[in-house]
Amino acid sequence: MTTTPDPTNSLINPPQHGTLAVYYLRVSTREQAHKGGTDEGFSIPAQRDAVHRKAEQLGATIIEEFVDAGASAKSADRPDLMRMVNYVKQHRVAYCIVHKIDRLARNRADDVTIHLALQQAGVLLVSATENIDETPSGMLLHGIMSTIAEFYSRNLATEVAKGMTQKAINGGTNGKAPIGYRNIRLRDDQ
Repeated sequence: MTTTPDPTNSLINPPQHGTLAVYYLRVSTREQAHKGGTDEGFSIPAQRDAVHRKAEQLGATIIEEFVDAGASAKSADRPDLMRMVNYVKQHRVAYCIVHKIDRLARNRADDVTIHLALQQAGVLLVSATENIDETPSGMLLHGIMSTIAEFYSRNLATEVAKGMTQKAINGGTNGKAPIGYRNIRLRDDQ
């Protein structure tokens, strides 16, 4: 039995120089988005630099940027993510570059939905920092990274709740002080 290469397989026929790419960047909180007194904080520019380096390695020209600054990845209902998905459906784009898979989604179901929408538009998802691709091992790594992102998000929520409960048990308040009290932060030698 002989097999012939699939001409649509991106590993056998990688996109040529001059191919087009978009990228998606995200930070979870408004505080991250404005850290350091800048319009974008520190993370967005760092992610942008990494995806530009990856585009250069791929020989791709970036034609559009999508940034959700201060948007949790717990939900896929983010303005620029939705705009990106619609954009790639209407424009011929070879790659969607993300800094890391967890910038795209923090739960497996959304990751699958987003990845499927990109595939249906003929767009290859690329991570600037993780070796994901359309090979079986690349797809396995993608699934593992997506699952780790979901675990991280759920575990963080559990740990925050545990800490808030302990603070309340110790007589503290969860959030701002009640009416009639002031929020004062005191530091001691410890």
